[in-house]
Amino acid sequence: MAAALRRNPRFLLLLPRTLSSSSSSSSSSSSMAEPTSRIKSAIRSAADPERVADIFLSAARSPAFFGDRPLFFLAVGRLSAARRPDLVERLLESSLSDPLAPSASEGFLVRVLTLYSRASMLDHAVRTFSRIASPVPDRALCALLSAYFDNRRTDLLREAFDRVPAELTIAPGVASYNVVLKALCFDGDVDAARKVLDEMPERGVSPDIVSYNEILNGYLRKQDEVAFDEFLKHIHSKGLNPNIVTYNCRISLLCAKGRTFEAEELLDAMISKGINPNRKTFNALISGFCSEGEVGAAAAAFKRMKEMENVSPNFETYIMLIRGLVGKGVLGPAVEICKECLDRKWAPPFQPVKRLIDGLVEDSQAEKAKDVVARMRKAVKGNAAEEWKKIEAAFAF
Repeated sequence: MAAALRRNPRFLLLLPRTLSSSSSSSSSSSSMAEPTSRIKSAIRSAADPERVADIFLSAARSPAFFGDRPLFFLAVGRLSAARRPDLVERLLESSLSDPLAPSASEGFLVRVLTLYSRASMLDHAVRTFSRIASPVPDRALCALLSAYFDNRRTDLLREAFDRVPAELTIAPGVASYNVVLKALCFDGDVDAARKVLDEMPERGVSPDIVSYNEILNGYLRKQDEVAFDEFLKHIHSKGLNPNIVTYNCRISLLCAKGRTFEAEELLDAMISKGINPNRKTFNALISGFCSEGEVGAAAAAFKRMKEMENVSPNFETYIMLIRGLVGKGVLGPAVEICKECLDRKWAPPFQPVKRLIDGLVEDSQAEKAKDVVARMRKAVKGNAAEEWKKIEAAFAF
């Protein structure tokens, strides 16, 4: 692969302009391999990024360890959140040099590439791609293109797709094409994406429902309902079965257009066809109902969401509901939603909570207001706690 790069030095132009220093390796004392579940628990409990790195490196002593993908993603995720790219590099480069690791494996290298991308270390991701031996599979090209997209370097993504397959003799498959379609639609160039979609069969690649969903998402982003509906008919004419993403696109567009009750009917039709909704489905409905002032319908959708299997609210769900209910003066349900959010150790934004507490005080519900204040005091951490104290001091009780 290195020889291929020397023959094709232009590939290096696909690296971002700002490069970090060369990677370093780290050695650790030998120890008996621990069950990976215990290692994960220790990593989750560690507050110090250095401690996270030490736990990971000291446990890297068996093939089973290197085969545990969630363990790698957990450790790198913690270090990335702590803004410690130096420790991310230390972990991954140490893993690549460890004799027990399948460092020559395409799958392992793709994993490392993806981890570097998630840590916003695009230059390292590209360099990891260069270590994959020829012939480079489409899976690796897809990972490279995804790294560019996830780091919002769609310019480099386009350049890579135009040049790398020919230079490294890679035959792009549908997965790589789908990343390109996503990038073009993200940039607002849906016409270019349609052109690529139409050219795929000529290049021996059959578009799948994911390909068509990317175009739908492009029209959704542009809020072009006419083009969206026409393309939806085109999908049906191809004999493709819509999936959850297809339905979510349509539901999101209807909600954005102020037609959320119609979107809810589409949800019922989707379920009747055996396609289960997900969190995105319900969040779109709740957001749409709140935007239309139909907070009762939003609360009903929330209740229905919690009754579904394998679907649960996230922080965004609670915030939309709290804002919507408080905005319409529906204080009772707003209190319950706020308490449920706080029970999950999620502190809502201060302003809607302040409006809720002020509304309770004005409505002679001081005890409920005090309860919300006490729960917020426990949930708010760090620098935000000082800001909350200032807000709390202004309450009239």
